Amino acid sequence: MQRRPPEDDQQDELAADEMETQEEQESYETYATRIPRRRSSLKTTRSLEYDDDAFPHRPKVLRASRMLPPNEPGVRQGRVRGEEEAVKVEKEERRAGRRQRTTPIPETRQARKPYRSSLREETRESESGEEYRDTPPPHPAYPARPKPRSQQTGKIVVIPPARRPPQHAAGPASPQPPSAHAAPRQRRRGRQGQQPLLVLFQEWPYHKPAMIVVGTFVALLILVPVLSNIISSATHRSSTFVVTATQTSAQKGSGTTITSAANPHELVIIPSDTNHPPPPVFAQSAYLLDANTGVTLYAYNPFMHLPMLSTTKLMTAVIAVQKGNPNQLITITPAIEHDIQQLSADSSIFGMKQGETYSLRDLLYGLFLVSGNDAAVAIADAIDGSQARFVADMNQHAKQLGLYDTHYANPHGLLDPQQYSCARDLAVLARYALNIPLIHQISGTEQYHIPKTATHQEHFLINENQFMWWYPGVDGGKTGYDGASDFVQVVSVTRNHHQLIGVVMHTNDWWTDMRDLMNWGFDNFTWVSPYIVDFQHPIPYDTLWNFFVKDKQNNTVPTADGGRYYIYTGYSISGPIMKYFDSSGGLKKFGYPTSMPKVPNGQTISQQFQHATVQCNLSTKQCQAV
Repeated sequence: MQRRPPEDDQQDELAADEMETQEEQESYETYATRIPRRRSSLKTTRSLEYDDDAFPHRPKVLRASRMLPPNEPGVRQGRVRGEEEAVKVEKEERRAGRRQRTTPIPETRQARKPYRSSLREETRESESGEEYRDTPPPHPAYPARPKPRSQQTGKIVVIPPARRPPQHAAGPASPQPPSAHAAPRQRRRGRQGQQPLLVLFQEWPYHKPAMIVVGTFVALLILVPVLSNIISSATHRSSTFVVTATQTSAQKGSGTTITSAANPHELVIIPSDTNHPPPPVFAQSAYLLDANTGVTLYAYNPFMHLPMLSTTKLMTAVIAVQKGNPNQLITITPAIEHDIQQLSADSSIFGMKQGETYSLRDLLYGLFLVSGNDAAVAIADAIDGSQARFVADMNQHAKQLGLYDTHYANPHGLLDPQQYSCARDLAVLARYALNIPLIHQISGTEQYHIPKTATHQEHFLINENQFMWWYPGVDGGKTGYDGASDFVQVVSVTRNHHQLIGVVMHTNDWWTDMRDLMNWGFDNFTWVSPYIVDFQHPIPYDTLWNFFVKDKQNNTVPTADGGRYYIYTGYSISGPIMKYFDSSGGLKKFGYPTSMPKVPNGQTISQQFQHATVQCNLSTKQCQAV
């Protein structure tokens, strides 16, 4: 029986239904293009070979298993259909749709009208006169995906991803009318042109060889500088000697640099005189500084806190010269006289009376040459108005100079629990103070005459720094003495334009300690003795030390290893050599040592003396003169 053709109104409805199906398809493709799928919420347990969400640029099909409820027949749960199967399903769906056009329009069409109206579809006319609908995608705030039309077979329609390349598309693309959404599509095409760089950026974390190469390169960038610094530090330490505040051994090396470390109580010393051992001292603390370069040459208990006595006046002179004028006149007022009267009865004084007037220069000579405590009080009161303010300036300046182990309580140096310093700080302060020409000149003057005037009496001043009167090259410094055995000495010696500053604190044999340090620093052990010089011309205040009769060539200083250091030649002996030396005639037979012990091999040790060489077997302890 011949089938009756559809009426005109039915043809319009069929065409509208076909266009509606096509528009829904296009609307979802546009929506899928703009809003990518979320991988986290759709993640299922599956084999890694099917997980291509990390590479959205690669061709793939929509996973049908994600669109089906669990246990849906005909679909493998947790797996993705192959591309060929997806294309086949799409072709079958299209053929089924074409066959469906000959059937009456389903009544459910009226139920879809609210959805169509919600899309705000508009009917427009193209240039060719054909009508088409321009349906914008759903609002981004409501990304609800429209359900695909169900077919007679009951299967879900598989819609290919919007970014699938043309070669994987199921059928020719439908002609798209011009719309307001054409510009975004063009921008997306532009971004696809930049895909190679994007692909490289997205895929490199998944390539293990690339990650290994990049990781190795970054590790080398970090480790190479660190290893270089470690090797450099180890090389530097191999030729240096570190002295800290806790070390007490007398065998502290010499050096060529002072290293500023995080710990201020650390000195790095590089030996400069390897022909002689560093000399031991009788003092509780000692230090030797190269004033030309700032190099530490010797350090023994360099940070020990001890009373610095009248060496305090070095800082007093620094503040006076920096804040005052050498030619300014200072009158001894009743207030200054009152402060002078507070000094102890045994204080060393310059000698001044109330009402007298002196220049600051004269008071500085009295401060250094005779260590006048009264001159220190007058300077402090005149410069800052009181001793308290002057002492505050002294402590502030000490911090600026890096004197971390120094604290002042008065300007003259009389004993006070809150007044102390150390050998290292005194050496640094002396270097700074003696760089001031006026202080260097005054402290290096042997004697000074202040004539009598209408404002003050006459004064004859003799420098009490006795080391200046007999040791060659002394040009400045300051001493301190409390009448017992706590003698403090800061001395500057210059030879051939080479200046050394030595410090010994609390010693009972200051001439031996300072001479040994300077001889070792200049590497010159020519014998010079205050005892001999005192016969040539008297040394001031020589009676205080019984005319230095104790100073002899054969004198020795104990060493840390139980040996003896001979001050005459600057060498020491110890161990089996010293035992054989003492039992076999000593100085009369062998003379003074003229070299350091040598170990030519691991079995014997030898040392040269003036008249013979002593050689000992370390295993048998047997020695002989050769």
